[in-house]
Amino acid sequence: MAKLENKAKENPKLEQNVLSDGRISLYLEYYLGREETPVLDETGEPVMYTSGR
Repeated sequence: MAKLENKAKENPKLEQNVLSDGRISLYLEYYLGREETPVLDETGEPVMYTSGR
């Protein structure tokens, strides 16, 4: 079989593994995360909160 090409921004991604006996195993990989941007102070350092959640 041909090797799968990875494409950017594909969710879910079809991935493959080669098993020890030479067969290919296919699986779907999902990304369920989120992107966050840190809060920076005037000097560009991340803000560390000392109280609250």
